[in-house]
Amino acid sequence: MDSKQNKQKAHKTKTMSNKEIYRILAFEFQQQDSLGIKIDLIAEMVSSLFYPNDQNGEAKQNFKNLITQSFKSHCYKDEINEESFCNAMNSVEKYINEETTDRFLQKIFKRHDSDKDGFLNQQEFVFLMKNYKDSHLTEADMLAIYNRMSQGDPKGVSYENFKKYSL
Repeated sequence: MDSKQNKQKAHKTKTMSNKEIYRILAFEFQQQDSLGIKIDLIAEMVSSLFYPNDQNGEAKQNFKNLITQSFKSHCYKDEINEESFCNAMNSVEKYINEETTDRFLQKIFKRHDSDKDGFLNQQEFVFLMKNYKDSHLTEADMLAIYNRMSQGDPKGVSYENFKKYSL
């Protein structure tokens, strides 16, 4: 097979959705004996996937606790079925998406907070907007957005307001 055929074959391979993966895992975990063992196994596997290089283990342990709590709240009568597994994983996935968004916004905010005071002053905010702006925004528009986001605080836009208005 030449490289062109390999690329075409690889391109035809269907990627599984999260729901399909959850269903397969749910079936596998239905085969186990104890809910506690199943939840511990799931929590360990998933937290290891998301935090493989956690130096002190704190982030991994916190994530593992979140997963355990999510499964305990979605599993009834000491069993994990497909529906409860999918519901628990969906709540974990929602947390991951929210955490990823928060990390992304923090990164943008910190990158533009050049004086590192925890606020974006007008100059820092306008610089950020010029980097990420819609081509239709004018300088006056950017200043109006700054005034709305800073809510009159003389220090500027706090991270909390930046996040609130960015989502």
